[in-house]
Amino acid sequence: MKRLSSSIFALTALFGVAQAVAQTAAQTPEAFYKGKSISLVMGTGPGGSYDLYGRLVATHLVRHIPGQPNMIVEHMPGAGGAIAGNFIFNNAPMDGSRVLLAHALPLIEKLQNEGVRFQSKKFQWLGAYDQISQMLAIWHTSPGKSMAELTSDRNVVLGSMGRSHLSYQWASLLKDSVAGQFRVISGFPTGGELNMAMERGEISGWVVAWENISGGNADWLRDKKITIPVQFTLTRMPELKDVPTLIELSQGETREIAEFLAAGTPHARALAVGPAVPADRVAVLREAFEKMMVDPAFLEDAKKRNLSITHRDAAEVQRLAERIVDASPEFIAKVKKAVGAD
Repeated sequence: MKRLSSSIFALTALFGVAQAVAQTAAQTPEAFYKGKSISLVMGTGPGGSYDLYGRLVATHLVRHIPGQPNMIVEHMPGAGGAIAGNFIFNNAPMDGSRVLLAHALPLIEKLQNEGVRFQSKKFQWLGAYDQISQMLAIWHTSPGKSMAELTSDRNVVLGSMGRSHLSYQWASLLKDSVAGQFRVISGFPTGGELNMAMERGEISGWVVAWENISGGNADWLRDKKITIPVQFTLTRMPELKDVPTLIELSQGETREIAEFLAAGTPHARALAVGPAVPADRVAVLREAFEKMMVDPAFLEDAKKRNLSITHRDAAEVQRLAERIVDASPEFIAKVKKAVGAD
């Protein structure tokens, strides 16, 4: 009798859990999101361009989600964004309450040797709000302010995050492209700490996102505290029309690798949710993203914060992910060697 009672209790508990899950799944997106707090998860700490964009998106995206939930920003730094990507793909609630502010995950998936537990093609992408535009910033009191110094001065030290991060990979590819004599060190957890290290003279500079400068450190440009000898973009930015791109400085296979890395930059400014989030909630999040991207209040706020906006919808971001992930193993081996990820 005792064993029978325990079995009945267990079955009742299981039925209750199943019923609760079914009720949650049956909710309309508006009913699910109403009065709820959802999280925007980013793979870096406070400070830097991701934080600037994250707070912009958190302010405006929720206004277009049915039920108008609250949105908070969560920082989950480490492994160039892979830790946050792993969390959203595997461990986060698959109910649409966690949205990833992504790093360049397809590149991380292909180039990082360990610690990747996600598949970029299986994320449910919402779209990209920009593409990360990076350049080498050198502090005004440090060596390395010209290509001549970068190729000859052994005292130039460039900082970076992890080896899977674009800040390390671009610096390594630059060194390979121009036979640079500078050193590249990694291990800085955030862009904010790299900024402080550069200002203190602990490093000469680092590969920084444009928004980190224009949105968070505009005085660097105004007061000529930094020099930008090269930019890591597909084409020259209008703001840096006299600064060459690494693609321009490269030839042959190195140029092909630079173009491949640049093709991954939209994913570093994209939003995604996990693979098992219900389709109806993905649909309303994608619709909310599209509405935000043409919202005058969002665009005006971005302008005030000196943050650029380049819109790509979910389908285009998915195609770009497939292009990178489907690259041949032979080519990826060459890329890994060139960027120091092998």
